[in-house]
Amino acid sequence: MEGEPGDRWTAEDGVGGYREALESLREFIADPLEYSDEARKLGIKWRRGLLLYGPPGTGKTSLVRAVVKETNANLIIISPYMVHRGHAGESEKFLREAFSDAFTKAKSGLPSVIFIDEIDALCPRRDFRKQQGVRLTSQLATLMDSNKPSRSSVPHVVVIAATNRVEAIDPCLRRHGRFDAELEITAPTEAERVQILKFYTKRVRLDPSAKLESVAALCNGYVGSDLEDLCRQATDNALRRCSGSFQDDFIPMLMLEDWNHARSIVRPSITRDVTIEIPNVTWEDIGGLKDLKKKLQKAVEWPIKHSAGFSRLGISPIRGVLLHGPPGCSKTTLAKAVANASQASFFSLSGSQLYSMYVGEGEALLRNTFRRARLAAPSILFFDEADVVGTKREGRSGRNSAVEERLLSTLLTEMDGLEQSKGILVLAATNRPQAIDEALLRPGRFDLVLYVPPPDQESRLEILRVHTRSMSIGDDVNLQEIAEHTEYFTGAELKGLCSEAGYVALREDIGAKAVCGRHFQAAMRSLKPALSETEIQSYAAFSRGRGSYICPKNQDID
Repeated sequence: MEGEPGDRWTAEDGVGGYREALESLREFIADPLEYSDEARKLGIKWRRGLLLYGPPGTGKTSLVRAVVKETNANLIIISPYMVHRGHAGESEKFLREAFSDAFTKAKSGLPSVIFIDEIDALCPRRDFRKQQGVRLTSQLATLMDSNKPSRSSVPHVVVIAATNRVEAIDPCLRRHGRFDAELEITAPTEAERVQILKFYTKRVRLDPSAKLESVAALCNGYVGSDLEDLCRQATDNALRRCSGSFQDDFIPMLMLEDWNHARSIVRPSITRDVTIEIPNVTWEDIGGLKDLKKKLQKAVEWPIKHSAGFSRLGISPIRGVLLHGPPGCSKTTLAKAVANASQASFFSLSGSQLYSMYVGEGEALLRNTFRRARLAAPSILFFDEADVVGTKREGRSGRNSAVEERLLSTLLTEMDGLEQSKGILVLAATNRPQAIDEALLRPGRFDLVLYVPPPDQESRLEILRVHTRSMSIGDDVNLQEIAEHTEYFTGAELKGLCSEAGYVALREDIGAKAVCGRHFQAAMRSLKPALSETEIQSYAAFSRGRGSYICPKNQDID
């Protein structure tokens, strides 16, 4: 016991947040002893197998240790590196001895907890396991079967296992009488993040301007270990900042700058490998597209920033938005701008990432990305080249047709599953909307289809102004005239035009001080738009045919 005399140490003193998970663990470890008489009268048989699953770093092991300490239970830990032995039969013997030890200690009247970490490495599915895995799974199943309660006084032994990959465990263990209860430990909510931050900063001083509630709001997707590391980095930065002013009783004060520095170093681990940094693109950086920006704000920003209002009125938010239009019209930049404005976790996948030389890897990556997005909600999943993932089923041929079928089925299933999730939106972009399967374009999936056309003259002028802001241009450069003579140019081509004019100036004179009108004229002669009137009409025709929203005479600047 810790604390002042009379104070009782609780699991909440050992971990921050996760109150519901702690209560569930108490039901398995403490309640069978505390309410043993009541259970006997009612004929209740307590469950003795619990499977904890969730992303790495969410605190599964810490939660178990905290409840074990609170209840004074005996703890026996089993991990893969402890079990795997060189000679046949030694691993199974280790398991038998661990269970025997647990039963012996439980006879003292206190519960025994057998905690198996990374159980997916010990007992993988039949498809992947080797002979040793078969023997270990069989031995563990036998030992758990022998742990069933009966009328006789059986010592209270609970088996708790943890895994990051619940689908990788052999199904024979996930049935009644074995691991018949499962508990998902997800990324903490904002309120739980506040509690975790308070736990790890109780020994330091906090500047009033840097409220933990504000820090927690910016730590979307951070798990417990991330938040611990964040507090450590912030404290280290405060110590470096105050170096030279230490006294014997010095306690660092965490300022807002310390938290910002820590967040630049510590990123959410559950979004690692598939998350991209949200670029510094704002609505103000986008030329034109006023109507389209309003549509995106209502569809994406509002449900995330004003979720309480949607819930209060019973309004179902849009689940998917499809941006389509010619190449170079900056559909991707629009997606990044709306993600920046909504301050949501941003996951990006292109169609090429989902194709793999190994069967099933693309579907696994797709499912894993949706899973991480749910954990890091509010979040935006952005699919570039959406036509590659959602290709029409009819008319498919070639060696990739089976892969395309599986990817589409997985995407449809995951998007349907979003009805049970909050704060998740799928944003997609494509140059070939006519190639996308109709099943994706129905309500409940891509509810909103938006057309992004090439810029008109007014928008081209705005784009040129943006891309010449950092250039030294001569007084003879007439951007209005350039905008008039660049019909059919996309935003990307206008950006390339400005760059080419700069290169022309350098090729003429490496010591040039400014880019002049003649340099722009030379660049315009060398560059031609890739789009034609016929192609533009074909893109617009798709939108008119579907009755989708068309944003005329506007264009993203990038």
